[in-house]
Amino acid sequence: LMPTVRNLLLQRADAGDVQTCVVLCEVMDVIVPPAAAGGSAKSRIPNLNIILVREWYLTYIDLLQQMCLFTQAASLIRNCRDPAVGALNQKATTIHESCPRCGKPLLGGTTIQDNSGSKPQLSAQRICRSCRSRVGLCFLCHEPVKGLFVWCPGCGHGGHLEHAMEWFANNEVCPTGCGHKCNLFPMSSNNQTICPKAK
Repeated sequence: LMPTVRNLLLQRADAGDVQTCVVLCEVMDVIVPPAAAGGSAKSRIPNLNIILVREWYLTYIDLLQQMCLFTQAASLIRNCRDPAVGALNQKATTIHESCPRCGKPLLGGTTIQDNSGSKPQLSAQRICRSCRSRVGLCFLCHEPVKGLFVWCPGCGHGGHLEHAMEWFANNEVCPTGCGHKCNLFPMSSNNQTICPKAK
């Protein structure tokens, strides 16, 4: 059975079908974790190099991330028995922001300088350098958000967590009037949010 599985995996890999390769590896429990900390994982299938199996996983994780399936990619990384793949969860996460109005990247903080000629100071109020609109305002109360800011990755609008939970308890469309169906907090069948209330 194992030589047949190996041949199937190699044939699917040659065809560029890493999804099938990873699914088969997961179902058949191909990766044997290292016996000791700091050791290397091994393949349960004879003559199937763990480096090749690892490459399938890394390629498939990259594909999932390109398709914005971040939760599925994170789940695969977390549950993978190969420490080299699991180490991906230990790397830093970078979030790039863009202006919800013009779509241009937001770079660094905003500085303000008064007319006295003193040194510029960093401001909590953020302004887009391209369209000069204020960024980081709550989409409901229109006040700057200090602390936890939630936003819709589809339209880019967001605000205070409490205000978003309040709005989306009864509405599905963005409160800015952009028309996007944000659905930040999916509704259950009894019209209550699945996300627990913030305390």
